[in-house]
Amino acid sequence: MRRALTLLTSLTLTASLPVVVVAPAQAATDPGSTGSDAIQVDVPVRPAPTSTGTFQVTGTARSAQALDAEAMQDLTTYAESTGQALSTVVAAHQGIHEFSAYTTKLEETSPDTFVRAGLAAGGAAGNWIQFTAKPSAEVVAELERLPVNTEVQYGAPASSKELADLAYTLVTSLAARSDVIRSAGTRYDYQRRVLRLEYAPVGQSPLRTLSSVFQSALTAGTVGGQLPVEVVLELDANPAAVAERVIEGGRDLNKTNGDSHCTAGFTAVRNGARGVLTARHCDNALRYGNAVGLISTRPASGSNAAVDFQFHRTSTANGHSTNKQFRATNRQAGGDRTVTAVANAPINSAVCHWGRTTGYSCTYVADTDSCRTVSGHRYCGLDRTDRDVSAGGDSGGPWFFGNTARGGHTGAADNVFSLFTRISRVPNHLDASVLRN
Repeated sequence: MRRALTLLTSLTLTASLPVVVVAPAQAATDPGSTGSDAIQVDVPVRPAPTSTGTFQVTGTARSAQALDAEAMQDLTTYAESTGQALSTVVAAHQGIHEFSAYTTKLEETSPDTFVRAGLAAGGAAGNWIQFTAKPSAEVVAELERLPVNTEVQYGAPASSKELADLAYTLVTSLAARSDVIRSAGTRYDYQRRVLRLEYAPVGQSPLRTLSSVFQSALTAGTVGGQLPVEVVLELDANPAAVAERVIEGGRDLNKTNGDSHCTAGFTAVRNGARGVLTARHCDNALRYGNAVGLISTRPASGSNAAVDFQFHRTSTANGHSTNKQFRATNRQAGGDRTVTAVANAPINSAVCHWGRTTGYSCTYVADTDSCRTVSGHRYCGLDRTDRDVSAGGDSGGPWFFGNTARGGHTGAADNVFSLFTRISRVPNHLDASVLRN
């Protein structure tokens, strides 16, 4: 099957179109236009699975893990910031600990069939998991042992691994054309089951040039001559994502000259040594709390530069130690929490963060495991929130729900959304483990 990926220039798209896209304003008068006033890209797309369906699995566990005081504090903050009733938010997050732990495991053990998982949109009760094929009886039995009911969706065109590989290829390819593409990012639309490729061009880039760039990027993303999923091009009217490095105060990581820089994330252990995580895009030579000699100035990072984590070993020569706590809220007393669980965030679930600049705030997860260019560099394994709750200096800081570690801060599009690197990338790409009780 061959589909033409066309970016329309008209701003009067009808509601009957499955996807609403807009194009560069210069397209209609662009001397490089082909005459159709559209980006023309023709790449084969693999046929979607013919076996599709949805069914409900009833969880039989009598009770879910209680939402402790820390989780309730996060949900209260989240409810206040979104205008939802606290009772509705609490009901939607019953069983969130068991569900997120299981889906994180499923993503790691079944990367060729698992696609995405989430909570129902709009605060409604109900969880869902999307697969490429109908799950086995063993998986259904495991779902039955959860304390929540789960809607199983199968027949998605591409697995989480295929989506991650395609996103990496596309964003890497477009990042190499910084002369034409200012920023680019991917977002999997789990409802329409397409991969949205959002981009912002450089200046008045001719349509003919843009068509060539996208043709090359999408062709590079094919496997066996076909894309694993339909790709929809969308002009990104949002500001480019920015890696957040500014001088601010607070509990922080500083440059060796004392300048404020980034935020320390969760503590971790790597090769038997304890230390602290932060963003890979932060400086290597950092001081913890602006004190010399507390952490290594030569951090460890994985071979994949697209994963925005680095590990700074704690110096134990002078008796320094590392605990399992992290700063979570603005409280002078009781603002620290201890990690008790580590799991990726489901879509539509509440998530909170701490940053040296913005402090404590909560929002919800709008997209997971995506790629995006941030300050001219491409990053993958990103979770995207529904709004921007971060600022310069927050980079590397912890994202969490209750006492569960969710990720580390990477960047943001100002006033639009925040981005954090999902926590499963710590063991998978850094060979480290978050410290937990």
